Amino acid sequence: MNLHFLGTGSAYPGVERDNTSICISYNGFHVLVDVSGNPCRKLKQFDIDLEELDVIIFTHFHIDHIYGLPSLLWGMLLENRHKPLTIYCDKRNKEKLDSWLDTMGIEEWGIKFSIHTRTFNGDRNEKLLTDSGMSISCFPALHSVPTVGLEIKTDQQLTVYSADSKINAHIQSYQHIDVLIHEATTAKKHDPNHSSLTEIAESYELNAIDKVILVHLSDHEPYDEELTRLNTKGKIQKAEEMMSIKL
Repeated sequence: MNLHFLGTGSAYPGVERDNTSICISYNGFHVLVDVSGNPCRKLKQFDIDLEELDVIIFTHFHIDHIYGLPSLLWGMLLENRHKPLTIYCDKRNKEKLDSWLDTMGIEEWGIKFSIHTRTFNGDRNEKLLTDSGMSISCFPALHSVPTVGLEIKTDQQLTVYSADSKINAHIQSYQHIDVLIHEATTAKKHDPNHSSLTEIAESYELNAIDKVILVHLSDHEPYDEELTRLNTKGKIQKAEEMMSIKL
């Protein structure tokens, strides 16, 4: 499995980071989790052709996680994509997604690929898809709007993505996680709808997690100083823009 970090920043406007978006690739199957700025260029930099992207999953409908969709679809049109594209969203956001596609005038573009919308119930744990030896399920995250985290399984690995969330008891319940991708909007400060690096280190059993990768990071937060103070011995690391990890 490869994890490609197209963006690693929070919703706060920043100089150093684009908004968080991650592409998960396994056995030639590519899933884009949320869509932030300039997705076409970034996918190409990871050598993922726009024809090759199979699925988009929206964790929630805050603008920093969805605004790149028109650019992505337009790029697919210009490159003459034919393969169907599947978009997953919470059933409570289906009307918003349909309305947005209508507002963009998708049907007038003359695209040659079909867009299939699949919904899930974000209030419960639910399997979304299984393909090419990888399965992805969702679980409720704890945020200000309906939001889901993701569990990504292969025969070799369990990867968990918190999405935008406070510290989540569901994540605490795992006996072992190979890679935990967790939002850390702040280093130390409490945020009622997000997590801090300090809370992550103090709330999860790090002995049960091989690696923690921080995303949804904000400029001017003292992450490095807090990592030094916490002394997690490399267990926790910040994701960097356009970083790719092979698991």
